[in-house]
Amino acid sequence: MNTLKKGTMALFVLVVAVMLVACGVMADTKTYERSQNGVESKLVYTCKGNKVTKQTAENTMLYAALGVSSKEDAEKMFKERIDRFQNIDGVTAKIEYKDDKAIETLEIDYTKISSEDIKGIPGMTTSGDTSKGVSMKASVKLLKSQGYKETK
Repeated sequence: MNTLKKGTMALFVLVVAVMLVACGVMADTKTYERSQNGVESKLVYTCKGNKVTKQTAENTMLYAALGVSSKEDAEKMFKERIDRFQNIDGVTAKIEYKDDKAIETLEIDYTKISSEDIKGIPGMTTSGDTSKGVSMKASVKLLKSQGYKETK
């Protein structure tokens, strides 16, 4: 009986290990960063294989780089932009205003957003047919061409 328990336990551990490895293969996260003209950008992609399921962008923008001098001026500048994101399913957007900079956070859940809405996102660059999803390989190629570097 003791041997049966040990065998069952070993099988259970093996099954759990395989499941954990499979989950790790299925969901992957890649981070890319770029600093350009007073804007620090960090993009985090979650993907399953070559298909992007979620993208989070955090842009830290110095007011001086934007050509404004105060929080109030920055709020006026970004009001229309942030309002455009509010009614898109699968998109969460916010901007936090500090003394000398604005921090924009944008999250896109590609499992919820429509391909038509993807094309309408301000600042979003797409090519090809997004109705079948967003390709991680194509995204990486585009990011590298724009000066983004992968970080760990």
